Amino acid sequence: MHDIELTEEQVMIRDMARDFARGEIAPHAQAWEKAGWIDDGLVRKMGELGLLGMVVPEEWGGSYLDYVAYALAVEEIAAGDGATGALMSIHNSVGCGPILNYGSQEQKQQWLPRLAAGEAIGCFCLTEPQAGSEAHNLRTRAELRDGQWVINGAKQFVSNGKRAQLAIVFAVTDPELGKKGLSAFLVPTDTRASSSTAPNTRWASAPPTPAP
Repeated sequence: MHDIELTEEQVMIRDMARDFARGEIAPHAQAWEKAGWIDDGLVRKMGELGLLGMVVPEEWGGSYLDYVAYALAVEEIAAGDGATGALMSIHNSVGCGPILNYGSQEQKQQWLPRLAAGEAIGCFCLTEPQAGSEAHNLRTRAELRDGQWVINGAKQFVSNGKRAQLAIVFAVTDPELGKKGLSAFLVPTDTRASSSTAPNTRWASAPPTPAP
């Protein structure tokens, strides 16, 4: 039989997240729900505790814990407030994860410390109004012009979209290659000609949004 007992570190992370959720999140969850926004100070505290860099190695400012500890922490934060748990999960898994696994050394150095500290929040821009989440049907296009990539298209259901400072945007760069002609771009959300809108929700999952 497999040993399913938690390690000392996993218990410590679980208890830390539980105490934080009960003391700092749950008492304010209803107010944040009415306001449609999770408090910025709370997000910074999550970064200080290592909750926003759980998959990021220490060399880039993360806490780099195993996935059991990560899952336990998300569970406890979500028990305090579901939307805050979603923000944490999305940011770690599809905000930090793709950069960690596929980004260049320069991209990792530029973004991972900020993401792990909560100085920047990440979002993942795949889903589109016409294509849904079927990557091979994406209509967003990226063209190289004078040494710069120009992206045209619209994304929707972008969780963390209104809060994010960095978007991972998927676009077609070579239509003739089909699904192999897709690329992912790291796009700061303050990039010129980009804009976003979102309903009054702490999920901040935006309706169709023009890409930069």
